[in-house]
This record gives sequence, C-alpha cells and structure tokens, in this order.
Amino acid sequence: MAGDSTPGSSSTATITTSTKNANIKKEKMGTISKERSSKKSRKETELVGSSPVRPEKEEKLCVLPSEASAMGILFLIMLCGLYVIHCVWAAAEAYSAPSIVLTSRSHDGLHVYDDFRESYAWLRHNTEVDDKVASWWDYGYQTTAMANRTVIVDNNTWNNTHIATVGTAMSSPEKGAWEIFNSLDVKYVLVVFGGLIGYPSDDINKFLWMVRIGGGEFPHIKEQDYLRDGNYRVDAQGTPAMLNCLMYKLSYYRFAETDGKGFDRARRYEIGRKHFKLTHFEEVFTTQHWMVRIYKLKPQKNRVRGKLKLKLKSSSKTSLMRKGAGKKNPWR
Repeated sequence: MAGDSTPGSSSTATITTSTKNANIKKEKMGTISKERSSKKSRKETELVGSSPVRPEKEEKLCVLPSEASAMGILFLIMLCGLYVIHCVWAAAEAYSAPSIVLTSRSHDGLHVYDDFRESYAWLRHNTEVDDKVASWWDYGYQTTAMANRTVIVDNNTWNNTHIATVGTAMSSPEKGAWEIFNSLDVKYVLVVFGGLIGYPSDDINKFLWMVRIGGGEFPHIKEQDYLRDGNYRVDAQGTPAMLNCLMYKLSYYRFAETDGKGFDRARRYEIGRKHFKLTHFEEVFTTQHWMVRIYKLKPQKNRVRGKLKLKLKSSSKTSLMRKGAGKKNPWR
C-alpha cells in the first residue's frame, strides 16, 4: 500500500505547482497589459492637452513680416515684367525679323539696309509683266512675291537641272552665259553683292555651290578651274576662269569707282580685275548700298545669211572707211 501511494502524491504535487505557475504568469501578463494601457492613456491625455497649443506656435512661425512679404511680391512682379520684355524682344529680333530689311550696329549707331525691297520695287515698276528674271534660287520666292515677276529657279529646289543651269551660266564667260539665259528667254539677271558694305552672304560667297551644282549636271564646269591653292579667290591670285566668269563681272562691274582701289570689305582684299567692260549685258539698276545689282541682256543683232550678208559686210566696211570711225561688234 505504501508503494502505491507515493507516485500518486507526486503527480498531484506536480499538477498543483504547474497550475500555480500558470496563475502567476496570467497575473504578470495582466499587470503588464494594465501598465501598457495606462501608458497609452497617459500619452493620449498629453497629446489632447497639448494639441491646442502647438498649432498656434506653428502659425506664428510661418507668418512673415509685412515688409518682407511686400518685397517678395514686388520681386515676383519684376520677374514677370522682365519675362514679358524678353519674350517681346525675342519675337521681334529673332523670330519676326524679315530677311528683306537688314540691320547692323556699329560705333555710329544702327544702320538699316533696304536694298532688297528697293530692287524688287524697281523690277515691279520698270519691267514688263511677262519678263523673266534669273538669279540664284535663294531669292526666287522674294522676287515672285514682291516684284511679281517670273523666275527661272526659286526656293523649291526639287528641279536640280534648272538650278544647275543657272549655276552653269553664272560660272561661264559672259558670251556663254548670255547664250544660256537667252535660250531660257531671260530678260534680266539679279545678283547680290556685299563687297561695299561687308555683307558676307552674297553671291560671291555662294559661288562655290553654283560651280559644284553646275558641274554635277554639266561636266565642262570643273571646280578645280576656279580654285587657287584650294580656295576661291577674287584678288590678283584668282584663276582666269574665276576672273572671267559672269558672276565676277556682274558683281564687280564699276566697283573700283567707289574707292579707286576696288577693296572688297566682305573678303577683305582688293579685287584682281578692276577695269573691264560688259559686252552682252548692260547695267540697269544698282541699289543704294550696292547690295543688289540688276542687269539686262543686250538684244541679239539681226543676222543675214548667204550672199546678202557678204554684201552688207562689204558695204558696211566701205562706209566705215569713208567715215573714218568704226565700232567693234561684240557678236562677230
């Protein structure tokens, strides 16, 4: 009996100790949760008690003095005004400045060059409506719109053959250029020249493209014939092809009369060929600053074939011998 009672008492003792331990743990957990809830309630009461005070402090910190606020508003107004002024200037100078009227500034003030409008007005009022004008393609639309005259090439550069034909004529000697323009029924030739005022975007500086485009379609125009040491030169070092081409003659005709030297302000040297005469073209208009020059093709002389031509030659020679004065005919 004694052996049986010992293990039962030990099991009951272990059960009682475990229940006690569980109760102790529950009591501890309860006390911890109560402490936590009390801490949360304290924090909430502190937050609730301090909530009406903090916004007042923040509002006081965000408020600027009246003087500083006024200065800031004035500064913003000035920035907006300067932005408007800049936009107006950019629209007037950079985006709306037409290429018809050119301006330049120097030490003596602002200079206005109205030569393009002047030349187009002359064409409009001094030429026939069906007259054709030849120029480089850059001025085609302007000539059509402002002078109301037909052009050979314009800014619609899809027809490369027409542009090459004009480039070939400008690169050819005077007689060959006259034949090309006459075959196209051209009456007037317009060139842009900047040697007097130093305008760099003239036809002499664009001449290399006339040679290249013309040579691409007509092989007898060779670029190396116009180059001296790899450069296009119009001074005394210029090649014979350059100094005898139509573009050179139409640009520098009577140019030496302006200063006696023929100093080109755009290229900054004296021209090579100064005194020459035109045989197949005649100058009809040059603008105030020599920026645009217009020439007219001289009419072709009537030619008589056969025996009548020989008789006319002999009779004209005898008449000239009698008068003692004769003029050279450029067409023979």
